[in-house]
Amino acid sequence: MADRQERLHQQITAQLTRIVELGPMLKGTVSEVRRGPRKRGSGQRTAHLLTYKGKGNKTRTVYVPAQRVSEVQSMVAKHREATRTLDRVVDLSVDLFKAKREPLAPARKER
Repeated sequence: MADRQERLHQQITAQLTRIVELGPMLKGTVSEVRRGPRKRGSGQRTAHLLTYKGKGNKTRTVYVPAQRVSEVQSMVAKHREATRTLDRVVDLSVDLFKAKREPLAPARKER
């Protein structure tokens, strides 16, 4: 039983370390928006936007310069990985909680 608890502790620590090692991250989605024809020249204007849910579940949008799109997409992928890893930490913590439960006391005989 103690070996199992120690192993669960080690797994939780490893998962939390993995989250820290991911580095900076952003939540949300990067999308490309077409803005219409240019005033000069030919072609359409495009913009890249990061959309996410902020404080109070309010949708927020941030402009992303074209040269930083791949960087932002990488940071969004890191957030998704961190979310999955945190879910694993929660599952391991539940297993640890179950492993630490005291055995139930024997049932009392009624008179």
